[in-house]
Amino acid sequence: MDDVIQRLVEVDRQCVERVEAAKAKKLNAQANMNEKRKEIYDSFVSKQNEKIEEHKAQLQDKNQADAKQLEQNYQETLLKLENLYNQNKERWVSDIVTRCLGK
Repeated sequence: MDDVIQRLVEVDRQCVERVEAAKAKKLNAQANMNEKRKEIYDSFVSKQNEKIEEHKAQLQDKNQADAKQLEQNYQETLLKLENLYNQNKERWVSDIVTRCLGK
């Protein structure tokens, strides 16, 4: 009878060891899963940040090109207006004086 009890105690001890080992394995698996999740998230964030930086650089280049084109258009328009003024200023002044004096 003592032998049966001893075997039962031994079997119970082995079962406890197995349960503890399974718990440890489960915790280890959860820790690994959390590490993988963090790696995947960090990788995703890193790639998205790279894409954002690339897009930002493209937009900055486009804005600079647009600003350069606008400046060129402004300079061309300014030159045309200055030429128009210089060509017609004497006539315009004369017309204004004539209209103001009522002649």
